[in-house]
Amino acid sequence: MGSIQSDANLVGIDLGTTMSVIARLEPNGTTMTIPNSLGDPLTPSIVYFDGSTALVGRMAKEAAALDSSKAALFVKRDMGSPFYSRTVAGRRFRPETLAAIVLRKLKQDAEKRIGPISKAVITVPAFFDDTRRKATEDAGRIAGFEVLDVLNEPTAAALAYAMQSQREAHATDHWLDVPGGEMKAVVYDLGGGTFDVTVVRLRSKHFETVATDGAVRLGGKDWDDRIVDYLGRQFAEKFGVNPAEDPKRRDVWTPLAERYKVILSQLQSVPVELNHQGHSLNLTLTREQFEEATADLLLQTRMVTDLVVTRQAQLGWGDIDRILLVGGSTRMPMVKNMLREVTGQAADDHLDADQVVAQGAAIHAGIIAAKGREGELEIADGLREELEDVAVINVNSHSLGVKALNEDGQSINAVLIPKNTQLPYAASKVFRLRTPGATSIRVNILEGEAAEAAYNIPIGECHIRQLPPNLPRHAPIQVRLAYGANGRVGVMALDMTNGLFAESEIVCGERLSNEELERERMFVDSLNIP
Repeated sequence: MGSIQSDANLVGIDLGTTMSVIARLEPNGTTMTIPNSLGDPLTPSIVYFDGSTALVGRMAKEAAALDSSKAALFVKRDMGSPFYSRTVAGRRFRPETLAAIVLRKLKQDAEKRIGPISKAVITVPAFFDDTRRKATEDAGRIAGFEVLDVLNEPTAAALAYAMQSQREAHATDHWLDVPGGEMKAVVYDLGGGTFDVTVVRLRSKHFETVATDGAVRLGGKDWDDRIVDYLGRQFAEKFGVNPAEDPKRRDVWTPLAERYKVILSQLQSVPVELNHQGHSLNLTLTREQFEEATADLLLQTRMVTDLVVTRQAQLGWGDIDRILLVGGSTRMPMVKNMLREVTGQAADDHLDADQVVAQGAAIHAGIIAAKGREGELEIADGLREELEDVAVINVNSHSLGVKALNEDGQSINAVLIPKNTQLPYAASKVFRLRTPGATSIRVNILEGEAAEAAYNIPIGECHIRQLPPNLPRHAPIQVRLAYGANGRVGVMALDMTNGLFAESEIVCGERLSNEELERERMFVDSLNIP
């Protein structure tokens, strides 16, 4: 049996809020998570700076417990923002740069095991908007990858589940068939920092997203924070001071809270001992107390789950064949109990919730290669034929429109592409020139569902230049917006008076230019990442 050629070492990467994973597709159709230098399949998404050295992973996590001021954690929550939410080692960083350091560590460690890697599929939450997707793609480029695709995490999980189901059925001649011919599944993805729910329809070599929704700032970290807040209140009741209000003390307590959460997923209670300013708090934290303190967080996920299935996908729970669990936070018993109560069936957790997304991304990389677009893979002929025929269809998680004025002069969101439209897709709308003789106009592009422009996500401006001179007021300009298959946004414009396409580009102050990308790449190159 051969191996993947070094010039075609395609990998899939789950760049997670708390943990990151890299995997590849093996020649026999299995997927393999590539361990890091410590032999662990999961790498904590933490960066710790000490001069020109950047620790990543378990060692960074241990160092951060001693000095959190030099550590960057939960970077994924800030993707798409111009800066990471706090200073690290006395300086401000772009989230893309910090994420790139994590990716570079994954790349280095994996290359020691399988040889040179240049191309990758990187996953994102289905609910990520265009700005966050672009930032993720840029992080991959800074890290030294050619990013073949930015893939939705639920889609990756569905690919992995489908292939695993066929292996379990010993159907090695039909790697990506679905038992029974068709399956409707709900992918419930609760990670360390993000949450989304996606309804997928799976058929033989056909993976179709029906509807998706979620929250980019809801995940296991919020459950950890609730433990910290609860313990802080207990401390204050006994000693009159709340250590959780001290940012440094909170940084020390948060990893402890995470540990308590993990233990409470296995046991009914955990002993707690905390010290602060000469005081010592000793108590027993029970699973019941934990679940009561986080009930509203779980309720948010329940409401989104029901919304996506019954309203957006317009299905009944009797139409759903399987509930697929993704993300380490789904290991909390409260999650499985809630899903059983809502759906009437037990959730499927037979695959590792932390690794399934990266493995699905590796399968997607194999699909890209099998279609002849990227290098050659030494894989079984039957698998190659299967992958060549696979169709992966996603939907947009946000409506796409432009900022416009209504008859009353109010700024509205003129939606061109509604949410949950199958991708790729393009739509156009005619707008009228407000200023006679203008040779350029600016169109503000929005993602979101709100009718008022101000309550949506501004993802950038489209500058339409080189319009013909002397255009009259109300001259028609056709704006065409498009979502690519990977959820990225494109824009074109047409001067309908003269039938000419105008030069247009999306400009966003939060996006990195090519020069800035090169600067950040050089910085990452200069670091010692052991």
